[in-house]
Amino acid sequence: MAEAGATPYFRRFVHPDPAALAAEIVQRRAALAQARAGGAGVALIEAIGWLGASLVMAGEEAEAAPLLEEALALSRQVGDQATEIDGLLALGTAAQYLGDRARAQALFAQGLALCRQSGIARQEHFLLQHSGRCYVEQGEIAKARAAFEAALAIRKALGEPRFIAATQGALDEIAGMEGHRA
Repeated sequence: MAEAGATPYFRRFVHPDPAALAAEIVQRRAALAQARAGGAGVALIEAIGWLGASLVMAGEEAEAAPLLEEALALSRQVGDQATEIDGLLALGTAAQYLGDRARAQALFAQGLALCRQSGIARQEHFLLQHSGRCYVEQGEIAKARAAFEAALAIRKALGEPRFIAATQGALDEIAGMEGHRA
């Protein structure tokens, strides 16, 4: 997976413009403060979730996780399944990067189940992709391959070239790993 001194994460997304991401985080903090002043509801959940997701992209999972926990709890409280799925994906990713890969996989699995149960499928390929990456980090290459193959099928149906390329790249990268890991 990684050479000595390399990142312990498999194909972790790195924002191409750290300065733009830092500016985005400042904007998202302001939007969250405004949403909190406005009360509860989906706007608040989304503001919390967007800030948390941006913090994860910035490598600030420890700060992001409590926010993402809050967003997920609020989603469940108001019964908004779309933001609940978003929350499961984002919190799962934060948990993965905090080293709690078992919890990450449980959150991804909950998100996938909710996608399928609710018919809200827009995040399904992301949940599968993130789960696959996490499986690689856990040394579970056969499970990773299955997750990536399922994500690839969805991404091909969607026709989004960058997502297709990311998943195909992951499959190509793990091609020789199955014989070396369980």
